[in-house]
Amino acid sequence: MPSSRYYRFKAHSSKERAEKIKTFLFWSVSVAIFIFIMWSFFASPFFKITKIKLPENDIVTTNDIRKIMSDSAPFDLGENLFILSKNNIKGTLTAAFPTITSINVEKELFNGLTVRYEKRIPVGIWCGKDNCYYFDKEGIIFKEAPVTEGGLILKIQDSGNKELSLGAQAIKAAQLKFIMDFNNKLSANGQIKIIEFKIGPSADFDLTAVTANDWLIYLNQKQNPALAASNLFTVLNEVIKNKVSNLEYIDLRIPTRIFYKLK
Repeated sequence: MPSSRYYRFKAHSSKERAEKIKTFLFWSVSVAIFIFIMWSFFASPFFKITKIKLPENDIVTTNDIRKIMSDSAPFDLGENLFILSKNNIKGTLTAAFPTITSINVEKELFNGLTVRYEKRIPVGIWCGKDNCYYFDKEGIIFKEAPVTEGGLILKIQDSGNKELSLGAQAIKAAQLKFIMDFNNKLSANGQIKIIEFKIGPSADFDLTAVTANDWLIYLNQKQNPALAASNLFTVLNEVIKNKVSNLEYIDLRIPTRIFYKLK
């Protein structure tokens, strides 16, 4: 007869059981600690931004900042100090509030956020085909402006086919610098008042200054604005003299040969 057989389960010693329990407890505690740390950093109110500091004006409010944070991540994670993106806040503010510039965002432990910015200061009015806007020293348009003539603020009439939105650069920095420097020279002298500058459609930046007495000054932006102003005063004082009322234009585009025309 065949002999009977049987299987004997392996017996675990108390030492082995203790090791398994220790291993189980180690991993359980490690997972619990990891979950607690993740919760502490990303979900607990400890690192949730509750204090927002802004410049003392009514352009941007704390509600605006909170909306940006809320829209940046689901489950209110956008308000977390570690998840919050400073670049996202800067980019959104730039797009939504063209009247501000030099935006700086700083996080402060443990639940603070400081947003600093400067208000754009209008240096003139830029008018396109249909609308007029205030622009700052960088040529950035940031606010609608009334159509004005002969006011105290610099006006630029652009006849190019530009379709611009707020926050766009209406005129390049170098071009604007020439216009402002030339205009400042004339204002300091007090002899001539410019009511507006007209930019032609040419890619070479045709520029014409319209005086309060309705005669024109043709300019070349590649010149030195101080030299152009000096040449203008020389022609007026030494050549035109008392015939200014009959003047139609003075052409300063060639520094060595100044042209003018009387009516």
